[in-house]
Amino acid sequence: MSEKVKSKKRGAGSKNPTAAAIIYVVAVVLLVLPITEWLGNAPREFGTSPELSFLNLPARLFALVGFVLMFYQFILGIRLPLLEKVFPRATNLKRHRMLGKVAFVLILLHAVMMLSYDYATFGQLLFERYRVIGMIAAACLVVGVVAAWFFKPLKLPTKAWRTLHLLGYVVFPLGFYHANSLGTEVITGEWTVQRPFTLFLIIYAVLLLYRIAIAVRTWSSGRTQPSG
Repeated sequence: MSEKVKSKKRGAGSKNPTAAAIIYVVAVVLLVLPITEWLGNAPREFGTSPELSFLNLPARLFALVGFVLMFYQFILGIRLPLLEKVFPRATNLKRHRMLGKVAFVLILLHAVMMLSYDYATFGQLLFERYRVIGMIAAACLVVGVVAAWFFKPLKLPTKAWRTLHLLGYVVFPLGFYHANSLGTEVITGEWTVQRPFTLFLIIYAVLLLYRIAIAVRTWSSGRTQPSG
């Protein structure tokens, strides 16, 4: 095996196996917590109606998992120095893209299935404030993902791509507001869903401010560079 291949394989692993193990355990626990809450509610509700059993319940599970994965993909894409001391940047970005795709599919399925559930149950789409916020979040997610995935085929100008990509940053807080207002598991699971999701939002806001500060500092230093 060539040294280049060996180096590539070493780069794909963790720089600190102990820290990596702790991160994996915490990530799995935070993902399992909302799932356990859903599993506690699902048996009592399954069979109540076909719409609830095959549209509402799966949609709620997709939203819970999708929300957690969306948080993870944000963390992996923010380029945190502490995280990059544990995993190579290339590994983090690869996982960022993978989790982003899975989260997108789950959130999109949630939106379609919940709209179908509302129509099947009430004979119409409901436009209450909390539902509309969820629709806006889903629409922003779709636009942001399309801009990211089809940047080259659409031949988008860089400025337009960046503007559309920024829509992705409003999806998480809008999704939290939507879930905190309507989500069954958020309401029933204070310690398994509500508090962890609130913690996610706080961390998200802090890291977003950190990213903005870095961007502003980089932009300012670029403007103050003497011209050649």
